[in-house]
Amino acid sequence: MRFFFIYLIAAFSLLSAQTPGRSKVLEGNKLFSEEKYDEANNAYRDAQLDNPTSPVIEYNIANTLYEKKKYEEAIKLFDKVTKNSDDPLFQAQAYYNLGNTLFRINKWQESILAYTEALKLNPDDQDAKYNLEFVRTKLKQNAEQQNQDQQQQKEQPKPSDYAKKLKERAEKMVAAFQYKAAHDLMTQGMKVDKTVAAYQQFIDRIGSVAEIAGQE
Repeated sequence: MRFFFIYLIAAFSLLSAQTPGRSKVLEGNKLFSEEKYDEANNAYRDAQLDNPTSPVIEYNIANTLYEKKKYEEAIKLFDKVTKNSDDPLFQAQAYYNLGNTLFRINKWQESILAYTEALKLNPDDQDAKYNLEFVRTKLKQNAEQQNQDQQQQKEQPKPSDYAKKLKERAEKMVAAFQYKAAHDLMTQGMKVDKTVAAYQQFIDRIGSVAEIAGQE
């Protein structure tokens, strides 16, 4: 599956034969294709000395930073390219890569905005369409899960004074390595007072420890 790959080296047509730094960019492209990202980055940086305002070179540097997982640095450069390029399709590629990079650091809302901009410039970009829907779905699922968790927390009974004291006794037993006794105390307590269930995770945990310790 090809989603969340980055658009790699900018098209050669954006760099004419007379463009300063072109040979170094081509060298960087070769190194990039060989996954030699540090060397590719160095080649692009050298090219940038000859052509410091080229958005193509900045784009390629951003790609190497992405591959090196330097996402924050890559984001700054991709964002800069989207503002400085006057080629709509090239801008769309930069927005697409920006969206992917934002996704990598869990900035999902921002990645949606980047994919949306990419599609405004290139409505036929199927990868951007897929990624946009994918991230929207993830956000929706996360929101639903958060709502479910919040609802469960609301429904969780607040422990009574009896339940709190029972847990204190169980914790003392745990400190004395009496895991089964602590587990039995809590499970029996739930039959007396339903609010003891507020400590269900604690009960499950000491039950597991008791089993591991061979006390079951």
